Amino acid sequence: MVVFLKGGEWEEVPGLDGVTIYSYIRKVDIASSNSYIISFCDAIVVIDPGGLPEQAATLLHEIELQRIRKDRPVLIFLTHVHLDHCLSLLTDPAFRNLPRHILFVQDSGATSLECGDRKATIADLVELDYENTDVDVHLFCRADTEPGIIIDVTPDGEIEFSAPDRDCRKNIPSQIIRLENGEEIEGFHTPGHSPDSICIRVGEVLFCGDLIFATAPGIAGLTGWDRKKLDTTIQRVLSLLSEEKITVCLPGHGRPMDTASTVSALLAIQKEAQGLDGIHEVNPEWARKTALFGRSLMSEVDRLFTIIAGRLVYVSHVLEELEECGEAARMEDLIDSGLVDELLSDFNRFSSDLQAGNRQEIHLALKAGQIAAKLKRLFRKDLLATVLDLSLLRRIERHLEDYNVTFRGFCPLARIECTDIAISMGEIVANVVRPPYHDEDIILAPDEESFARALALRIAWVNLFEKMKFEYSPGLSLPLVLMDNERFEDTVMFILEKISVAGVPSINISSRVDKDGVTMSLEGVAGGKVPLDRQAELFARNSTDLSGGRFSLRSSED
Repeated sequence: MVVFLKGGEWEEVPGLDGVTIYSYIRKVDIASSNSYIISFCDAIVVIDPGGLPEQAATLLHEIELQRIRKDRPVLIFLTHVHLDHCLSLLTDPAFRNLPRHILFVQDSGATSLECGDRKATIADLVELDYENTDVDVHLFCRADTEPGIIIDVTPDGEIEFSAPDRDCRKNIPSQIIRLENGEEIEGFHTPGHSPDSICIRVGEVLFCGDLIFATAPGIAGLTGWDRKKLDTTIQRVLSLLSEEKITVCLPGHGRPMDTASTVSALLAIQKEAQGLDGIHEVNPEWARKTALFGRSLMSEVDRLFTIIAGRLVYVSHVLEELEECGEAARMEDLIDSGLVDELLSDFNRFSSDLQAGNRQEIHLALKAGQIAAKLKRLFRKDLLATVLDLSLLRRIERHLEDYNVTFRGFCPLARIECTDIAISMGEIVANVVRPPYHDEDIILAPDEESFARALALRIAWVNLFEKMKFEYSPGLSLPLVLMDNERFEDTVMFILEKISVAGVPSINISSRVDKDGVTMSLEGVAGGKVPLDRQAELFARNSTDLSGGRFSLRSSED
């Protein structure tokens, strides 16, 4: 169990006498990484300066205090060149002009910083700018790693190269940076998350960058991500952890981990990575599309959860009036409506920030992923099904899963089959006014509990289309179509619900064959009110695409 490195204070480094570490540990996000300062007798080492101004100010203050005690060169190491780990170094004048600092970066990452590669640094994704930056030492450059050359740093901050004085061969590519008094910093090339990723060992501590997060949604698939190299890296790091005396692993994001926890995490990551072949590249276009999908989907999820919460409150109230207090209390425990509302409000605030220009699309895509995962854990379909219409619950479950799959970098699953769309639409029209309960379940209930639950199901049902007239004219001799029938039904129900809320008194549904295939039309008059706003239209379009069709919206003026 890790009992040290609380963060925000200087602590002893395990395995090294007289060497201390200052850990700047943040919550997990893509704005900035953790940062670490290590105070050696002959040097100050900074690992990942991070990406936030206030973080940089804290680090620079601590570095200055250490230099007041003893002036030493500052060795800055980047575990990789993603901007959340190094933006402060690239943009903060105080960091860029830090006296006697030496920058160490793996060779490919160093080249990316020097030539301003916006893809390699994910600057294109997070929409940030930085200055091209020269790197003093290119780690794992072919010229100085094959012979096992050691990099010596003098107290004056000069770099010298020397031949190894021992067998430096290991299962993992490594390079040693040696200080004047013989203390060592050892780097390991660990590509997979990115080509330039490295881990760094100081004493019994291993700084592992973003290796622990290499398979996370929105992270796996970044430019340079490589599943096969990641698998090799994990094998090598597992070997390193088993052979060397390493007691603590410090990740680029999140809390410190002991060796056992790190091994468990790496094994889980290795297994997860095996299912990520063919994952979509996480780039600005992916972020834009995923953020749009997330906004439209969360808008619909918000609407459906509001319906659920409202129906549960109504059912609970009626049951109390009927003195079914036990069942009324059960309604209140079926879902934490307050927490659901808090999560969705948080997302809506995030979305507003994006519209105001205070967030980037990748941030919204990541936020939607966090919210969808939390809502999925809160959503207890088996319990809610005892009260609410299964089709309503199925839609929420599908929407959350669709976003999780999209955010993971894949296309949501669609069960495309040959279907008679005329029959499918006829069943939908019949079902919209068919209650999901049977009066016999109440009358013939075998016990009080069954009676109360059947009664709750009866009370919860609301006929949204009670005042709407349907006319359905199926086309003659329509060919079979390839579509996902359940998704088609859910999409049609969504559109009908929106039309109903708009106050449309009647709707005509017809189908025909034209040059584009089979077209299903839903026509009504809404008194000038458009039944679908921008988010609803986008949701309908995405849902229709996933069901195997195409969606178009026309006003009466078209």
